[in-house]
Amino acid sequence: MKLDAIPETALAMGGVLADLHRAFRKCEDVEGIRDNSLLDEMKGWVRDNLEKGGWKYVAREAYEETVAHLEAVYDRLPVQLIHRDVHFGNFLFSEGMFSGYIDFDLSQRNIRIFDLGYFLLGLLTEEEGLHLSQEQWFAFLENALAGYEEKGEVSEAERKALPYVMECIELLFVAYFEGTGERECAEDAYRIYGFVKQQEDRIREVCKISGFKEIAPHEKRKSEGS
Repeated sequence: MKLDAIPETALAMGGVLADLHRAFRKCEDVEGIRDNSLLDEMKGWVRDNLEKGGWKYVAREAYEETVAHLEAVYDRLPVQLIHRDVHFGNFLFSEGMFSGYIDFDLSQRNIRIFDLGYFLLGLLTEEEGLHLSQEQWFAFLENALAGYEEKGEVSEAERKALPYVMECIELLFVAYFEGTGERECAEDAYRIYGFVKQQEDRIREVCKISGFKEIAPHEKRKSEGS
């Protein structure tokens, strides 16, 4: 992905994800689809793994606060079949145009906003190697939401819950990688968790006013020089 094409790519990605969710709703009756709950995972194996590790990466109080915030809005979040592994390795673009998606092995019924949160978090991982600035990431968030809403809907509850959903996804990764002994991956997940937690207010503000946003020229120059 070219960094100077972030707004257009984000807008397209949001629309592609909305189209997929709309198509998924026609498959709800297919047998063998697994039901899952991010909240149940947080209160189950994620908590167990973090406790077993002695709360090495995240304090128990921070974990409990994040889960309480998610739980307060969870029953108002739309649930449906989702992809569950949304990133640019599975959502394919060729010369800026969407060309297809792959890898539905993790698909499940879960909260719909999980897919969008997971995708946005993936842009911050060391593995992606995009090295987005903070402003670029927020531009991506705003434009992805705008693209999604051109084809679908992001509910008020989903907008409110997005930062907490993203925090829980990263805590899920912390717990998973701690359990597998992959220290660097666990630390990367915790770093992203900390970023989202620090930016909760701004994320919620962007969610309220999402619309197409250009990147300021100085941000483009910064990305070209990075």
